[in-house]
Amino acid sequence: MKYSNKLEKMRLLELKLFVIEFSRASQLDRSISKNSSKPKAGFRDGLVNTCLTLIEKMDDGTLSNKIIREKIKLLSQKYNVSYGQAQKVVNVCLKQYMFLTQKYEFAKELDCPLDSTTMSGCKIFHNSMSSVNERDYKQYQSLFEQSYNPRILKDEIYDNQRIDNYIARKK
Repeated sequence: MKYSNKLEKMRLLELKLFVIEFSRASQLDRSISKNSSKPKAGFRDGLVNTCLTLIEKMDDGTLSNKIIREKIKLLSQKYNVSYGQAQKVVNVCLKQYMFLTQKYEFAKELDCPLDSTTMSGCKIFHNSMSSVNERDYKQYQSLFEQSYNPRILKDEIYDNQRIDNYIARKK
């Protein structure tokens, strides 16, 4: 195996870990498990594969908002999780990957990851991510587009809170 092939194989492993770490940080399994004793069968694998497929589309320049939302919808339907639950890790991974690779041309294609912080103040009320459906999701993104353009910039508030919480805990 060539040196570059070994590095590419390792890159794929690191990207899988990238997705897994965001999934753990989002406590998605806990959210999904509220309705069952364990995460939905196959969901973790489906989530990793969905994120890797979308990252590959960003790399080859074919990623679009339509494709992202279709993949989230398929993930939601296939594994019987809410659109809100399915979108979080996908959107966070794409956002982080865009910034890390400086592929800013995709900023307009990306949606802001929904969570209690980003949804706050929008006057669309949900008790949990499990109650967010596709229609609600699109409504949030439309509101974010009006105020932040591109939508992804709405997540700055959440990112700053996470950084502040992490640093405060370490003192």
